[in-house]
Amino acid sequence: MTERLIPAGLERRKEDYGLITGALGYVDDLSAPEGRPAPLYMAVVRSPYAHALIRGIKLEAAKAAPGVVAAFSGAELVGHLPNLDAIVLPGIKKPERKLLAIDRARYVGDPVAVVVATNQYAAQDARELVKVDYELLPTVADPEAALAPNAPLLYDELGSNIAFVQRSGSGDIQAAFEQADRIIRLRVVNQRLAPASIENRACMFDYDPATEQFTAWVSSQRVYGSRDILAHYLGLEHRQIRVINVQVGGGFGAKARFMGEEVAAAALALKLGQPVKWIEGRSENMQAQAHGRGQINYIEAAVKNDGRILGLKVRSIADLGAFLAGAGAIVPIGTLRMLNGPYRFAAIDSQVVGALSNKVATSAYRGAGRPEAAYVLERTIERVARELNLDPPLVRVRNFIAPGAFPYTALTGITYDSGNYAAAMKLALDLGEYRWWRSEQQARREANSPKQIGIGLATYLEIAGDGGVPLPGAPKEAATVRIRPDGTILVQSGVAHNGQGHFTAFAQIAAEVFKLPGDRIEVLMNDSSLPAYGIGTFGSRTIQIAGSVVYLAAQAAREKALKLAGQLLEAAPDDLVMEEGNITVKGVPGRGISLGELARRVEAQPDLIEREAPNPVNGVPIEGLAAWRDFQPEGPTFPSGAHLSIVELDTETGEVQVLNYIAVDDCGRVLNHYLAEAQVHGGLAQGIGQALFEEIVHDENGQLLTGTLMDYTVPTAEQVPSILTGIIETPSPRNPLGAKGVGEAGCTGGPPCIVNAVLDALAPYGIIEIDMPLRPEKIWKLLQAAKNGNLDQPRRYPPAVFLEPESQPEAVERPKTFVFE
Repeated sequence: MTERLIPAGLERRKEDYGLITGALGYVDDLSAPEGRPAPLYMAVVRSPYAHALIRGIKLEAAKAAPGVVAAFSGAELVGHLPNLDAIVLPGIKKPERKLLAIDRARYVGDPVAVVVATNQYAAQDARELVKVDYELLPTVADPEAALAPNAPLLYDELGSNIAFVQRSGSGDIQAAFEQADRIIRLRVVNQRLAPASIENRACMFDYDPATEQFTAWVSSQRVYGSRDILAHYLGLEHRQIRVINVQVGGGFGAKARFMGEEVAAAALALKLGQPVKWIEGRSENMQAQAHGRGQINYIEAAVKNDGRILGLKVRSIADLGAFLAGAGAIVPIGTLRMLNGPYRFAAIDSQVVGALSNKVATSAYRGAGRPEAAYVLERTIERVARELNLDPPLVRVRNFIAPGAFPYTALTGITYDSGNYAAAMKLALDLGEYRWWRSEQQARREANSPKQIGIGLATYLEIAGDGGVPLPGAPKEAATVRIRPDGTILVQSGVAHNGQGHFTAFAQIAAEVFKLPGDRIEVLMNDSSLPAYGIGTFGSRTIQIAGSVVYLAAQAAREKALKLAGQLLEAAPDDLVMEEGNITVKGVPGRGISLGELARRVEAQPDLIEREAPNPVNGVPIEGLAAWRDFQPEGPTFPSGAHLSIVELDTETGEVQVLNYIAVDDCGRVLNHYLAEAQVHGGLAQGIGQALFEEIVHDENGQLLTGTLMDYTVPTAEQVPSILTGIIETPSPRNPLGAKGVGEAGCTGGPPCIVNAVLDALAPYGIIEIDMPLRPEKIWKLLQAAKNGNLDQPRRYPPAVFLEPESQPEAVERPKTFVFE
């Protein structure tokens, strides 16, 4: 493990003071710009039914209510606008979906109308006066039931509830299974999760008819992407739109793209010509913001008796919800891409079926498909170890890709950049005192203690930098770095900051390039008017891509300064030294010039340096002593790691306590250990939350049973254990910083690590299966069944039935059901 010097002024995060003191506000804190009227407030009318025709909407009573300015049905407000956007790939059926529900509501919480009033409370009161005539339709909430031939259809025009069938893998899968000593089968579920940000969705929009300028204040993960979406729906030029990202109380993938309500609020601002604000309520958020995860996986592993896995078959059902939202369709396809993990298999054959159901759509949530793949692999590895009575670390070592094999092309077609999986696991075992805990576990088992010890391990592989699926046609990431007349450095980035510490990281990068203290660097981002560009803050991409852009722009600005100083000092640039804000001639410290003086001279005489061509974002040349640079990596990076957890299980109550958690992560070159460790901690809070507490639950009629934070359990600080972190660094060759991502490490490694530990504690009772979340009552019931001899385990799953895509000839015989027979 290595330590790096942090430049002076960056010992603490630059962005925290304003938040801690309350000086920085969120969207809800904003007032209208000077000279503009006070903002109006939008409230959304939502369907109480999971599936119903909308026969009519009566708005008269709402329009007459005190403080109400306007009310619109979905058809009136957005019926003429384009359909809701989503990322799709060839072969994916995209149902027709407007920004608001027009003729049919397809989930509880589906927005059908809006009310606009002078304050939020008047809008919410008037919302209750809107009368909607619904005709109830049959509902299908379970994704497996949705695949049955006689299931109620969400979209008649599709002919089924299947949005896509995608297959992946290579190698001779038949030979792998023929050569196996045994076949191990299991079923695992990644339950639906609510992003549960501290701040719900929030936005304020203003269109000034006098200037024809549209301004958006948003809580978002994409500044320029938000601008592009608004231009698309509102019919405005990009130059007319400015997007400002206000403080964001958590995004986690769910704020990467607008859903219908945000654009509806923007359309209202354009229509009414004054500011409109929408602040989502918590219950609304649980109902209508896209959920995460939602996968069912059936697994078959072809195994040798020494623990080597020859082949893997995985059939997945992805619960897409009622429509395709954002990255919802490509997230489960990303799971297929990652099923090779850190392991060396002979063959993989996998398939995912995207199922539509009467629930809100699923989309990207921290990890977005990669945690699901890691869960499949690590639960399988643990089952192999159990059935063969082998030590779980040994099974992993026998299947790991060797450190010298990189770049390594996986059976799923992607090429890993670098890694050292065995080293990460060894460090985790050493830090976690693995062998001591095994002896303690054995002692408690022999004593028949009511407090049993479980030891869980998970090694994971992540993909970072393109979110698993690259966005076609997107401009390169770009930034501008400027030397100012006072000698300070200004970094202008296209990143949408969500609290991850990017201000500190970018200042550190520039400080290292210019050999300046951190307090001499100013970083600006969160504003589409800056001379920069960013795809968005997601997929653990920011440091490795946006950070690389800052590095390249800083290097270019530094070279310009050295070249100009060489001209003025009559010295070759290679003979100059830059430090502490001055450029001096080597060996002649009295002969030099300050960075500030260079910038002032360029301002007075612009022809002293060559002007850069107009940047592609706004067509404006880069003036002064500054440089614009853009960057697109040659491919994604592949962070990895090994996590170890020690849990104590109370067999009398089913309660689980996490005693120790060790996270060893490889995120390439680590620029700032404080920031990297914080990302691991945050991801683990969500990963442990999924393993033990969190779950979105609907009944058979599609009614949401976990609609508040009284029902949906988010872990408290007391429930998140202390975490010991370790670092393995295998720099990536795919960006100039050598960095990989780390933001999703905890939620990728955490769930299988915790579940494996709990299953390890349950092993003496013959319990080998349990689905997340591992609530005490669920564990207690299994223990009672085991003690009474009524345990229905192990369940044996027959071979998977793969669904043939519709492109296959009709003569192909298809199964009557698409699960198992």
